[in-house]
Amino acid sequence: MQPQVQLPESLDSIRRTNVFPAQRHRWNSNEEIASILISFENHEKWLSREVRTSSRFRSFDNVFGSKNKFFRAKNNFHQPESGSLILYSRKQVRYRRDGYCWKKRKDGKTTREDHMKLKVQGVELIYGCYVHSAILCTFHRRCYWLLLHPEIVLVHYLNVSHCADSRAQLSFSGKALSIASRGLDWGRDQLIRELKPMYCDEIKKKRSASTANLSSIKALSAKR
Repeated sequence: MQPQVQLPESLDSIRRTNVFPAQRHRWNSNEEIASILISFENHEKWLSREVRTSSRFRSFDNVFGSKNKFFRAKNNFHQPESGSLILYSRKQVRYRRDGYCWKKRKDGKTTREDHMKLKVQGVELIYGCYVHSAILCTFHRRCYWLLLHPEIVLVHYLNVSHCADSRAQLSFSGKALSIASRGLDWGRDQLIRELKPMYCDEIKKKRSASTANLSSIKALSAKR
């Protein structure tokens, strides 16, 4: 059953969408967010009934080299990957319980959240709630919902390419893991499980590059 939500007449030009992008490796514009959130007739088929997980990239040995054996994953991922776009009903899913370690407020107990109202064509339409990784400064989760219909929440996870504090940039190395774990009572395996879904794009690119290089070598060998 579609909700009875009356949008301002000035927003009638916003197009609804019939396609829900499960992955997007950039932040959405306010218009793109609105397009998804006002497509009420499609929400039921787009809704996720639980926090989405991933089981890909179980072994990192072929990506980062055999010397990095501690990257071999013993368990499947439990957190949504970078780029994931997920639609939830806040009445059905505790979507904030995604398994990630987010920055805390000064009290050290509650998650630090940045709140703002987003405008579309000059009209305040969307509420935004942003949180930031306590491990990797470039990884964030953004949640959006309509001010007029807060039940449906669009959640976006993204590891952006730039960070103002270059010291916090991480790569898959023992030194980086040591920096990331500072102040946390975590073991190496736990820290790696936190980082893997954040770096899924990098893993895919390295795998694609390795496959392309292997194909080139085979092609050259065939010509000889």
